[in-house]
Amino acid sequence: MASRANVENVVIHRLGALMAKAGFDGTTVDGTNADLNQPISWAVHQVEGDVADVSTATDAEVVAVADASVDELLDYAELKAAEDTLGNLDDVDTTVGPVKEALSQLAKLLEKRIETIQKRVERLYGHGTSDGYGVMTLNIAQHGDDD
Repeated sequence: MASRANVENVVIHRLGALMAKAGFDGTTVDGTNADLNQPISWAVHQVEGDVADVSTATDAEVVAVADASVDELLDYAELKAAEDTLGNLDDVDTTVGPVKEALSQLAKLLEKRIETIQKRVERLYGHGTSDGYGVMTLNIAQHGDDD
């Protein structure tokens, strides 16, 4: 059985350092990490769970869906946390004398990470893919002015 604290632990393990660089809590894993409230709540929704408050999933709400789809829940929580982190990452490249920090590289790294997570979610859970394919045929006849 996976609890909210377990989900926080995995997401922090995967993204904690980047979250901290973006000004988020990248260390708390006791079920109270406020910066993971919305990502975990969103993840519960993605695995067809219900939450009473869309901004905060409780431990009971996480447990209710985690047993059946823990890996999916973790991947969705990581995806949303990564997207939120990217949105809060405002570091820019700076140069002071001979010292240069290319902090914008963090955003590029995170963008690639998000793409990787999205591909994994699409491949494993079908998120973002269509259920079928269709073909539309148009029979258009072109007529001259005297028709």
